[in-house]
Amino acid sequence: MATKNTNNWEFKAADVAVIQVETDSGEVVLEAAEGEVIKVEVTGEYDADKCEVSAALSGSKLMASAKGKKKWFWNSANCKAGFRITAPAGKKLIVRSGAGKAGLAGFAAGADVFSGAGSIEFKGVSGPISVKSGAGTIKGDIYSEEFSASVGAGAIDLSWNKAPEKGRADIKTGAGGVTLAFPADSRINVNYKAGVGNLSNELGSDPSAGFNVDVKSGAGSLSIKKR
Repeated sequence: MATKNTNNWEFKAADVAVIQVETDSGEVVLEAAEGEVIKVEVTGEYDADKCEVSAALSGSKLMASAKGKKKWFWNSANCKAGFRITAPAGKKLIVRSGAGKAGLAGFAAGADVFSGAGSIEFKGVSGPISVKSGAGTIKGDIYSEEFSASVGAGAIDLSWNKAPEKGRADIKTGAGGVTLAFPADSRINVNYKAGVGNLSNELGSDPSAGFNVDVKSGAGSLSIKKR
């Protein structure tokens, strides 16, 4: 039975440049909201006997953690607590999740997301974005001139909300299809290599374009679409 959760924190937004969140298997939700305060709320199945939760500043980095308490030297409890955090859009995000969903919405300073197993969804996120996932889908709406993803197993379905003029999207997958959508006026240079898979491209490929799409897959097709 989950213990009543009373873990909520507030921080001055001006003191924070980076928000880092770490969980075992709880869901992470990060939403942009204007204001002078960053709000951190513990969500999910919080159990005081299993979970060790904290939120604190380390320099200009806000670090929120929900991890299983050590049972033995080699073993930890499974903590299913997660976080919901609201903060101004200009904060850089770092998310580390063992097995849990992650949702990021409205932030403009980029994100680094690491997930063992769990879906990752972006809504209107921009800036440099890096994703590393063992297994799980990656989807959403972004704008990034510096995007990279490395996925063991899982589909990728991302849409750029405006035409990129420069930069690159660098994607590596073990198994899983990749679908990327761009505005119809986008000029992109596409490079695709796969052990098993096919390429479908509604935009064509222009070697002189300023934005490069590089996809390497063990088994998975690449679909480039107009949005």
